[in-house]
Amino acid sequence: MAPTMLTLVVVLALVMAYVNGFHDASNAVTTAITTRSLRESTALYMAALLNLLGALLGTLLISATAQWALSLMGLQNLAEGTAGAPNLFASVLIAVMLTTIFWELVTWWIGMPSSTWHAFLSATLGASLAIGTVAAWGRLGTILTISLLGPVLSATVAFLLMQVVKSVMRSDRLRIGHLRFAQMISAGAVATGHGIADSRLPLAVIVVGASAAGMGSTATHAMMVAVAIAMGAGTLIGGHRIIRTIGRRLTELTTAQGLAAETSAASTMSLSIFGLDSPVSTSHSLASSVVGAGAAMGPRHVRWSTARTMLSVWVGTPLVCAVICAALLGVMHELSLV
Repeated sequence: MAPTMLTLVVVLALVMAYVNGFHDASNAVTTAITTRSLRESTALYMAALLNLLGALLGTLLISATAQWALSLMGLQNLAEGTAGAPNLFASVLIAVMLTTIFWELVTWWIGMPSSTWHAFLSATLGASLAIGTVAAWGRLGTILTISLLGPVLSATVAFLLMQVVKSVMRSDRLRIGHLRFAQMISAGAVATGHGIADSRLPLAVIVVGASAAGMGSTATHAMMVAVAIAMGAGTLIGGHRIIRTIGRRLTELTTAQGLAAETSAASTMSLSIFGLDSPVSTSHSLASSVVGAGAAMGPRHVRWSTARTMLSVWVGTPLVCAVICAALLGVMHELSLV
């Protein structure tokens, strides 16, 4: 891989980490902000710090090899198909990341939570079709299955947790101060979990790029820190549009609902990361948990029109991102960039 291409790959990976930070990580404290358990500035600073620490912790839990990175991103077949053309592989990475960043910005602008992992993997599928390689269907299928089951599990767990919280509150053993403290802990858990899970994606891109360029592990370790800092910095910006959607447009959140939703999201993310070794979207988990916690108060407490719009964005992400990435590679080919 040419040095210029490697530089562009690394820069785009860091941009993707930054955009992911303000698109996703601030969602970790959405319920705490909405229910006034934490001031907005305090919540965002806490999320940024824990997201940074989570990202650093995540890098310590993995062996950042090229094989690990290719498997994580489902790029094994694509890498084999472009083995004799490293600059073509670099162009594919660039197109996939541009598509992912574009979709993140679009969904942020319309205020809808979406999955960075879904966008990236769908763009990878589009790239595979565009250059005539076979996609890693096994890995993509596993991730897609978990991604589909994750929101259902999150909503169910949040619904059940809300029933438990309501039962305890009726006995006067649980007060609002206790709930707010517990919600602060659960928000921190979601922020940390997001850092662990989503820092792996830009890091994997950099690892693959560095390996293709013949660089050693020292540079990769430095990039681990850079990815964590970029994601933490993005969190400070705060994805306010998506915060409003999850915190106010889906349901009128109470502190109890916020606690149930965040606890459910943190549990689902932990299961996916440590139990199934597969990514799950923070946005999907939290938004589904908010719906589940709202439904526990009664079906009328959920604004189903917003939930349907959100679901349509999730369903549309794979097709849209695959088409955009394939088209982008076609344009790059016409301009003789591929």
